[in-house]
Amino acid sequence: MVPVKIIGKMTLNRNPANFFAETEQVAFHPGHLVPGIDFSNDPLLQGRLFSYTDTQLSRLGGPNFHEIPINRPVVPVMNNQRDGHMRQTINSDHTSYEPNTISNGCPYQAKMSEGGFSTYQERIDSKKIRERSPSFFDHFSQATLFFNSQSDAEKNHLIQALRFELGKVTQDSIVTRMLFLLTKVDKNMARQVAEGLGMKLSSTAQTMINHSVPADANIKKYQPVTVKLDLERSAALSMVNTKKNSIKSRQIAILAANGVQLDTILKMKAALEAEGAQCKIIAPTGAEIKGAGGKSIKPDHALFTTASVLFDALYLPPGIGSAKILIDDADAVHFINETFKHCKPIAADGDGIDLLKSTHAGNRIDTNAKDNAELGILLDKSIADFAAAIRQHRFWARENRSKVPA
Repeated sequence: MVPVKIIGKMTLNRNPANFFAETEQVAFHPGHLVPGIDFSNDPLLQGRLFSYTDTQLSRLGGPNFHEIPINRPVVPVMNNQRDGHMRQTINSDHTSYEPNTISNGCPYQAKMSEGGFSTYQERIDSKKIRERSPSFFDHFSQATLFFNSQSDAEKNHLIQALRFELGKVTQDSIVTRMLFLLTKVDKNMARQVAEGLGMKLSSTAQTMINHSVPADANIKKYQPVTVKLDLERSAALSMVNTKKNSIKSRQIAILAANGVQLDTILKMKAALEAEGAQCKIIAPTGAEIKGAGGKSIKPDHALFTTASVLFDALYLPPGIGSAKILIDDADAVHFINETFKHCKPIAADGDGIDLLKSTHAGNRIDTNAKDNAELGILLDKSIADFAAAIRQHRFWARENRSKVPA
């Protein structure tokens, strides 16, 4: 039988015309209530109020299962969900989040006086209320702890990322508000973000910081509270302090062209893969590479089908013919410059050093200096030295050098 939805009750009065559309896709959910019905105190039900959403996401394949005709409510429901699998509603509003100012806060939550959900005041040990623990209003201490725990390089990356994201916002009032919120995390960070955007931090404190308040709640009770950190910083929160004792699963790019010394490549490849890394030979085209000794090898990628961001380290092998070809290849030069810019280990041997010197990255280092290894640049060094550099993952001191165009 097919359930016919009537507010407050369900009547089974006919057989389905299409079993799949009308029965298999029915998404029952104990959290979807009509006015006049409330949740019982059954612990099992309380758990299912959360788990049933996940159940229907998995069973029906997407977040919009409530928009399928068989599950669509009799009374239209407005929310800010957008797009995704099985989306049916066509929205015309400018915003897809709440709270918002651009759409005047719409759609609003319905108050009890407007027919919104209300909890039945059932007498148990005490009154059942819709409240949040005071700990929910500590909005900034964890973010402050996280930022304080980062290395200087990581802090700079966060600042650059915030500049990038806020720089795309076209309404100054929203940027100003976000900068104010960042001052609650770290004032110096907020100042640097503001400088990058060409804006000034607002000197006017915002009395209402949290706008995400239930319809019938006291707005003041939902404002953030200031919590003094028991711990100023935690080493575990910084990637700089992660264990660096393995190269397993690291992706190593090897740039090569005709005339390369294949024996050197194969030796490097075998040694690194023995430690669990994965080495990929990259050439100007997908054609076989003819080595200096007459042997050939098929590359794993052509330069135009891959990118340096997919790899953790770079090796430039010897071979005068290969170096000459790659020096004149713009994609190869960009690959090297970008690897350098992202502070990844670079090893070069013989003619591979000449290739490195021909790039902007090579111009930023002294190839005769003894401190190159500290910057993750290994010139005519052993495979063991290269593996040790790969274990370090990144060499952030390189960011203090002159920038490269990549």
